[in-house]
Amino acid sequence: MSGRGMRRAAVGVLTVIAIAGASPAFALSASRGGARGWTEQSASVMNIQDTQDDGHDVKAEYYRTAHPSDKLTLWNKQAYGDTYFEDNDGNAWTVESGKYSTIFKMQVCEVYDNWPDACSGWVE
Repeated sequence: MSGRGMRRAAVGVLTVIAIAGASPAFALSASRGGARGWTEQSASVMNIQDTQDDGHDVKAEYYRTAHPSDKLTLWNKQAYGDTYFEDNDGNAWTVESGKYSTIFKMQVCEVYDNWPDACSGWVE
């Protein structure tokens, strides 16, 4: 094999090693009515955003790998259109969880008083 061919082979091998060694990056997302939720930072942070001025609270329900049988809930009870607020990334009307273990399942819901919540369905 020529010197040029060996360099190409070496670059190819290094590329495969770099791709195989990279941690998988994925995100979950779901929407339902005025509720929009997504994960970030390799699915270790949950976000819930209120996108409609309809007076309904929104929530994200989700599961983490550290405690896979415990359903967690992240509430956003500050209505869209009220006093403006952002999460750490500048997303308007968004509440953000802390960064912990990977989130592997989630859904978002609009909360209706005295009625069943309207949820997106589970996303994995």
